[in-house]
Amino acid sequence: MELTEKLIGDCSPYIGNLVYDIDVRLLFIELMDDPETQNLAQRIVFPGIVSFNESNLLNEPEDDSIDDVVSIQRLDTHRIIITTYKKEILLNLTEEPFVEAME
Repeated sequence: MELTEKLIGDCSPYIGNLVYDIDVRLLFIELMDDPETQNLAQRIVFPGIVSFNESNLLNEPEDDSIDDVVSIQRLDTHRIIITTYKKEILLNLTEEPFVEAME
């Protein structure tokens, strides 16, 4: 099932921060309102991570480019794959992802 629309909604797909905290088993993606102003607008939280696997999709890193979410898809009951312009992240979760507004 495609989760992209459910989790991003009307927010832009541009990523301001993408952080995985292994100690609390949580990944969050903070999205910006747009690439010009770069104000953080929304946080997508992926709690209860059992396993995390990240793959680089670019042959050469583009550190100066802003990354953006391409898709968030559910593979099955516990696995979600997040594809961005720069990487692919496979998560095995025990909890459902949710969205928080940034203020």
